[in-house]
This record gives sequence, structure tokens and C-alpha cells, in this order.
Amino acid sequence: MTPWLDSRKPEYKYRRVLVITSVLAITTLILSLTLLIIDRLRPQDSSSLWDHSSYDIKDDPWEYNLSKNNFTISRVPATRYYEWTISQQVTAPDGFERPMLLVNGKFPGPLVEANAGDRIVVKVTNDMVNGTAIHWHGMFQNGTNWMDGTTGVTQCPIPPGQSFTYNFTVANQWGTYWWHAHAASQYVDGIVGPLIIHSPDEPHLDKYDQDLIMMVSDHYHTDSASLVAWYLSTASEGVEPVPDNGLINGRNSFDCSLATEALIRIINTGSFADFKVSVDEHELEVIEADGVDMVPVKVERVPIHVAQRYSVLLVADQSKGGGEGFWIRAEMNTNCFNVENPALDPSVKAILRTSGMAPQEIPTSKDWEESAWSPHCDDLKTEMLKPFFARVAPQADIQVVLEMSFQTITRDRVNMGYVNKTSWRPQLNNPTLLQAVEGDGGGVNSAIVFDESQLVVTLETIQTVELVVNNLDEGAHPFHLHGHIFFVVATGDGSYMPGRSELRTENPLRRDTVTIPPYGYVVLRFVSDNPGLWAFHCHIDWHMAAGLMMQFLTLPSQVKVRKYRWDF
Repeated sequence: MTPWLDSRKPEYKYRRVLVITSVLAITTLILSLTLLIIDRLRPQDSSSLWDHSSYDIKDDPWEYNLSKNNFTISRVPATRYYEWTISQQVTAPDGFERPMLLVNGKFPGPLVEANAGDRIVVKVTNDMVNGTAIHWHGMFQNGTNWMDGTTGVTQCPIPPGQSFTYNFTVANQWGTYWWHAHAASQYVDGIVGPLIIHSPDEPHLDKYDQDLIMMVSDHYHTDSASLVAWYLSTASEGVEPVPDNGLINGRNSFDCSLATEALIRIINTGSFADFKVSVDEHELEVIEADGVDMVPVKVERVPIHVAQRYSVLLVADQSKGGGEGFWIRAEMNTNCFNVENPALDPSVKAILRTSGMAPQEIPTSKDWEESAWSPHCDDLKTEMLKPFFARVAPQADIQVVLEMSFQTITRDRVNMGYVNKTSWRPQLNNPTLLQAVEGDGGGVNSAIVFDESQLVVTLETIQTVELVVNNLDEGAHPFHLHGHIFFVVATGDGSYMPGRSELRTENPLRRDTVTIPPYGYVVLRFVSDNPGLWAFHCHIDWHMAAGLMMQFLTLPSQVKVRKYRWDF
């Protein structure tokens, strides 16, 4: 035996065993982590992430027939309370299975119905793996800006496993609205639903016997996160994802019955496609646009871009259509897509029947002539739509000029959207409203400096803002202003030229979402009397993800004294 081995102390042997054991443990840990990483990099079975338990996700169609809801239109204020749980499920709205995000297991989500003056309370529980928020599209939120539901602007996302209660009063407005997720691109995956506000003061209440909701939307067979990742990469070359299908009220086919005289509330809850909506052999009488009552005007087709709403009167003529009913057509305007999707049928149809018509027959009614079809993705002509309650657009006190464009100027060569020189990025954990309330010294100050990814225009006083938006892009863009109704005083081709471009100030169209024509402009006016941080953005989901958003900080001295509550 070697003498120096014989001379070692016993505790040395124990240390040697301990070292060897530790090395083996560390090696095993490294090997396990390596295998885990490799496993994570492999495509995952969606069944481990998504609930397959329910395929019957479509709402009862009667929920969208407001005449069947026994709702009482009243001036007496009430509180409308809802509890929602948002979850992830694999579903098939058009027969093709895909992961979707559902509210209370439904797509589209629950109807919210109230009277002007009511309080709406919605407790939202997030059962997903990502944060979320709900925006109440078209609600003024006067005095409750923090309930607007815009991540990165008015709130942080509702964390997974947590709840947040939206609580606001609907004052001085009625009409057709909708709600949707305003976090990432989640509403593309299913977090949408109708929001209807009634009032005894509606001027057209006596003109219809039935009140129906018709949501039209494009539909994708791939989840939105994957589509956004592709779109915001060099692989897309700036080309937006083209839909795989279209839906009416969450279905690829829809059969509805109605009385002789009906109100149809059309809402574009999609993410990209402009639709032209028509009923064979019947004119549609437009009486509302984006919550503003209109002097009735008859049209053959209603063009409706993303996030817009129109209410139309339909008087069914049973002498037409051969007795089998009529086709309702929602046609996507594929002229506004940069590429073709050979699998897409851009025509989405529903069957409209009146009492006495055969219930199982397929309509043989005829579409309108092509002369009624516009190849452009544009709104109804502004001169056609006159608000029922006339108002003159006030004289402008201040002018804000915005230029929106797409540019490939970053190092990664990705095509991004810009408003002036800013491409918006959400600051999820530090929304601009929270920054404005805290300020550098614990209160709002007009000199606050926001991140370079946030274009914020501060409006210190109540004044009329003339907002000029020049579109330097080849596509049309539906822009939405949160918290306000604006006057559309001009729209046209090219760039706006002060003193030369015509302005219409005598009872011009008022709405909250307007389509800016390709290489064209709009001139809007609104009164800055609603304190808060308000987003102004393109409502094409892919474009907002690319950065087409800016904000107005209105009446900061009043924002300072508001009571803000973050209830997570």
C-alpha cells in the first residue's frame, strides 16, 4: 500500500465522497435543464395549454334579438352588473378548430345592455396565461378615464388569475357600441361583444318592431400572437395577414327571422377587413352612425370599416325573393388586401326570413347590380350623413397636424407604423395615465416628459381642437378617438391644404371612428372637455401593433384631482 495514502485522515475520505456526489448532482441538473429546454423548443401539444371541453360556444341567437330580451327603456337609473371569466379554449366558429379566447365560454361574448344614465359594473376575472383589459368602445368615460380599459395608456393589464371591476356611468349618450380586449391583439382571438345603450329620447323608436344586432368580422385560423410575430418581422415585408374566413354573429352562416319593420345594428368587430353589407332587393335606411342619430338616408350597400357601427331600418317586402327569404350579404373588400388568400371566400351570408316564409328553403333572391359596389375601402360619403340633432362645428382654437406612415428605418428592417416620428409601444407596467397622475413631483404637470415611444399632445384648457391627419400610406385606415365624438369637417385625396381644402362646418357628420383614405386626409374637430389620457389610433389590429397610435392628455389640472383606483 502506498505510504501517503495510509497517512490520510478519515475526514478527507468523506470530503472526497462529498465532492464526487456534488459533481454528479450538478451534472444531472445540467442534463435535466438541457432536456427541458429542448422539449420546450419542440412544438407543444395544444391540449396542454388550451381547454377542449366546450365546442358549443356560440350565443343563443335570441340574445342578439333585443326585442326578445324584455328590456325596459326607461329614464330611471339602474345598475347593470355582470361577472365575466376570460378563458382559453380550442373552438371552431366556422368548422376549423383553432385556439380562441372566450368570455364566459362564449364567442361572441355577452351582450351588455343598459339605458342612458345607468351604471355598468363588470367584474372581469382573467383565467388566461397573459394579462388583459376590456375597452368600452365609444363610451365617453367622463370622470372615469381609468375605466377606459387601454393597456399602456389607462391601466396595467389584469394579471393572470386576478380580477378587476370596471365601474362607470353612461351619461348623455345612447346608441350602438361594442366592447373588446385592448391588450396586445387579443380581441382578434374572440374577446368581443355588443354594447347597446337605449334612451326614451331616441328619435326613431317608433319606426321598427324588432331590434337586431349583426356583428360582422373577419376570421383567422391562426392565433393572433403568431400572426403579429410574423407581421412584425422582415418575412412579411409589411404585408398584413389576410383573413381565412368571415363571420356574422360568430358564425359562418346565420338564419334570422324578423318582423316586417326591423332595426339592424351592424358592428364591424373584425381586425382588418372592410365590409359592404346589403340585403338582396331591399334598400337599407341608415339612421345611426357610431352612436349618433342620423337623418334617415337610403342606400343599397353599407360600407363599414373596422370598429364602425351603423344602424339601418329594413322594411321586408314579402312579395320579393320568391317566398324563400333573402340573402344578407357581408362582402369583404379584397381590393384593400395586398395579397390574395386562395382559401378565402370573401362573401359571408345570412338568411333573412319574415313570418310566412318557408323555414328550410334556400333564398333565390338577387344581389344588387355591380354599379352599387365601390372598389375602395371608404366610408359612406360624409355629405350623405346628416346628424338628426343638428350642430355647427365650432371654430377651431388650436390645430394639431399628424402624419401617419409606414417606414422601414430600424436596424432590424421591420416595417413599422409611425404617427409623425413616433412608433407607439405600450408601457404595460407604467401606463401613461399613471405617469401623468404621479408626475415628477407626485402630481400632474404639463412639462412631464414621456418615453420616446409615446407621442402625447397636452391640451391644457377646454378648447376646440382641429385635428388634421395626413395619410402617407397606400392603404385606408379607420382611426378611432377614445372618449370623444368628433366632427368630420373635411376628407379628401392628397394632403390637407389650409385655405384651399373645403371645410364643411354646417351640421357635419359626427362619429368616433373615421376612415382616412389612401394618400388622403381627414380634418376633425373635437372639444377638449374630457379630462384624461385618450388614445387616437388605427383600429386595424395589425397596424396598432406596428405602432399607429398617439394620445391626448386633456385638462391635466383636472386629471390631477381625480381619484384613481387600481384594484388588482
